[in-house]
Amino acid sequence: MPKRKRESAVENGHNESSSDQGQKAGQDLVEVLPGITRKITACAACRKNKIRCDMPDEGPPCVRCRRRGLSCILNRSLQSLIDDTKNVKLLQTDVTHLHDTLDMLCQHLGVEGPKALRSMGHDREGSSPPAENDQNQTQQEEEGCEVSPPDSPSAVQAPIDTFLDIAKIRSPHSSDSPASARASRSGTRSDLISKGIISATVAERLVHHYFSRLDHYLYGIGGEYQGLEQLRANTPILLAAICTVSALHHPQERVVHEACNRELRSLVAKSTFEKRDVDYIRALCISSFWLADASRIFCSDAIRRAADMRLHRSFDALFEDRTGLGSGPMPSEPSPSMQNLSAATDRVRLWYLLFVCDQHLSILHNRDSLLRSDKGIAVGWELYLHRAETTESDVRILSQVSLLLIMGQVRDVLGSDNQTPLPPALASQILNYSRQLDKWYTKFSALFVTNAFIGDFPKRGLQLHYQFGKLYLTHQVFKGLCGRPVPPHFLSAATMAHDTAVSIFEMILSEPELQEGLVGMPHYFHVMIAFAGHLLLEICQNYYEQLAIKIQDDFQVINSALNLFRNTQCIPQHPIWRMTPGLNRKLHDCAASIGVPVPSTVPVEGLSAQHAIPGHEALYYPQGPAGEASQPLDELLFADFGEFNFPDLTSNFMT
Repeated sequence: MPKRKRESAVENGHNESSSDQGQKAGQDLVEVLPGITRKITACAACRKNKIRCDMPDEGPPCVRCRRRGLSCILNRSLQSLIDDTKNVKLLQTDVTHLHDTLDMLCQHLGVEGPKALRSMGHDREGSSPPAENDQNQTQQEEEGCEVSPPDSPSAVQAPIDTFLDIAKIRSPHSSDSPASARASRSGTRSDLISKGIISATVAERLVHHYFSRLDHYLYGIGGEYQGLEQLRANTPILLAAICTVSALHHPQERVVHEACNRELRSLVAKSTFEKRDVDYIRALCISSFWLADASRIFCSDAIRRAADMRLHRSFDALFEDRTGLGSGPMPSEPSPSMQNLSAATDRVRLWYLLFVCDQHLSILHNRDSLLRSDKGIAVGWELYLHRAETTESDVRILSQVSLLLIMGQVRDVLGSDNQTPLPPALASQILNYSRQLDKWYTKFSALFVTNAFIGDFPKRGLQLHYQFGKLYLTHQVFKGLCGRPVPPHFLSAATMAHDTAVSIFEMILSEPELQEGLVGMPHYFHVMIAFAGHLLLEICQNYYEQLAIKIQDDFQVINSALNLFRNTQCIPQHPIWRMTPGLNRKLHDCAASIGVPVPSTVPVEGLSAQHAIPGHEALYYPQGPAGEASQPLDELLFADFGEFNFPDLTSNFMT
């Protein structure tokens, strides 16, 4: 075809494509260009002057443009269009083959198959057009992201309220809200079982294990749900959280835990910009207490949603007066967001648990808490404690709130993220906080009773939390010493830190309830136990002469605890498994630096056969040189506390 006619054909083809009103795509444009078969080898400057273009094999610039200093442009747009179209077709073919293979695998496994390919829907026989998917996507795009009005109205109008009213943005309570629209379109809720992630039998076993045991370690946070069908019908996210946590505490459910954990994270990620109810916060709270890897993410999301729902206003429903919290009677007409006293009590307990979780993470990560001590937390807990309806679980929750208020004061006064030594004037403050901890333990130890499901673990847990509080208080005196001796005014606190760390491990070795609870208790316990071991070894290494420490006795205690941890049945994702190799390595490093041999491993008498789970064997670590346990591939050792470290007591034995 002559050049003039070819250009005319291109122009006519372009006009024809434009007049089709969107019915033909870019592929039609390529079909009207059958004459473009030669590769363009001359640059634009040489073609304009109709002279020979000597183009090197490596491409522009050509000889003439290089010699004259001209801009050498090789226009291959039309040729590239054809090449790109061919590549796209090849990619579509490859994706189609992958989709067909995946569909066959899903049919073989009896699970739901992948969605139809939208890009190839019009070419594949027997496949429905993607109009429905396009419509759903369009609806989701139209819904967009809402401004986040709270679920419960505030007593005082906020600036955002005016904007929401003027802009006519839909409330989450309105019938035409995106959440309700999606719920009406999807008649049933998908969950772990309907998606084929786990079977109903496995889910039933996990749910039963959670409610019969694990839920009582967390003060019965599970709420009114006690069975699988209730969870499936009302809150799939809570079902995912419960199954994930329950599988974490079963020695043969590693694969199930990984699958449930992936689904849980996926559900949380997809719900970031969506409104959710109180049970969603409950699921986040459960996840944050037990799933250490994502604990801070779950907790921060739960606190954000709790603020939007104004859970703290639930205190006003329990203690109603004009000045705030008081001892007045319940109002005759509860607020629309809380239909009865039980709902208000549940929200108050949930708010307290968020406070506890937030304070735990603040301690573990040396960061400021997200929930500052407000009136409801700092004052209301004593009023709540003396209510006639207060349960054994309420007493346990409030004991934590009271303790963490003291530890929060320790963090604020003594500091936790600076590397400077404490001034001598703070020695009296340490003594004052130590007395507050003593009073706290005396007060609540008289209120604790035996739990019907986990026995005397609450009492032993109270003792352990008391030791954690002492350890957190007294470890501050080692900051900034950089190997220098402990100042005389802090010697008593340094000795208390050593004795407290030893007491923690002696309690674990002597109390069957704590040994049974090693696989069950929230991860805060494990991190603090690992911290106690690390601090004890550092004190032994640097201050055993000044503090007159019997190193062999301390090494024997830690080695016996490590033996207990090795014989504890758990999956590799559990904190016990993940912290043991690092603590064992720290023990050998410390002994080598001092020149003292590590005591031989002795059987742990406290761990009796009746505490083991029938049908399961203990998980042992492969032994390396000098008896050192080798590190699991996915190890996250809780001996490293991130920023929870000390300049001279660096917790660097996590690799």
